[in-house]
Amino acid sequence: MDWVFKNLDFLQGLAITHLSISLLPLLVGTLLALGLALLISNRASELLAGFLNGIYAIPSLALFVALPPLIGTSYIGPTNVLIALTIYVLATMFSSVRDAFNQVPAAVLLIANAQGLSKLQTLLHVKLPLAIPGIIAGLRVASASTISMASIGAVVGVKNLGFLFLDGFQRKIPEEIISGILIIFLIAILFDFGLWLLGAILTPWRRKMVSHA
Repeated sequence: MDWVFKNLDFLQGLAITHLSISLLPLLVGTLLALGLALLISNRASELLAGFLNGIYAIPSLALFVALPPLIGTSYIGPTNVLIALTIYVLATMFSSVRDAFNQVPAAVLLIANAQGLSKLQTLLHVKLPLAIPGIIAGLRVASASTISMASIGAVVGVKNLGFLFLDGFQRKIPEEIISGILIIFLIAILFDFGLWLLGAILTPWRRKMVSHA
């Protein structure tokens, strides 16, 4: 514990960097997944889902190293890490978003159409609210994996919480390694709780259904 108290400012800086490296891919990847799920046909979505699942199977460090020659970025730095993590989030979220929209009952959509709602109104007031539980579930999985994989960015020069693993092993400081593990775990738990709370706020009718059950 002495090592932790002596290095609080250092740990705080690493945690902030780790959060920034995790948040942007989560946001961009989720928005891309929403857009693609809404715009492409069911047949094309099956092909895209298979392609994205294949990319997700690539180890993160391998993708971090493979991206620079493909897109012209530096091997060292956050750019290729951010792009790789965004791809992983997209791969996770696309299937979750597509399934969430497909699970909206057809009868509900027919009623919305019969009431004269436009496609945009049906999306905003019917499809999206009913798909939120599935989207949030996918986002909780994506956030946990992204926060974990972001630590590997330390290998390619991104000084986040993953740096504690590298430095701790090299200098043989177990407190440093344990601190990194615990802080990443804490961030992941807080993210998960925050997303669960967001889902509960955005779907108040589900609480009413439970209370009446």
